[in-house]
Amino acid sequence: MEKRDRFLLEQKLMGCWHVTDDIDTVAEYIGENSDIPARERDRILNMLIGMRELYHLKFEHTLDLFSELVQKGDIR
Repeated sequence: MEKRDRFLLEQKLMGCWHVTDDIDTVAEYIGENSDIPARERDRILNMLIGMRELYHLKFEHTLDLFSELVQKGDIR
């Protein structure tokens, strides 16, 4: 069993960030799929790009908060 501490929490937080990589993978698939009409493909890609940016920003803010709490000693 893993030791449950701030390092595990940080590792888990970093793992969540991989959702942006997953969105990139789906976007790449959509972009390369010629069976999808161009207009629909562009609409889907724009949504995926927006989602990726949103999650990237949320994860940055979460990690900033984590770092702040570690520095303050609230998380040891």
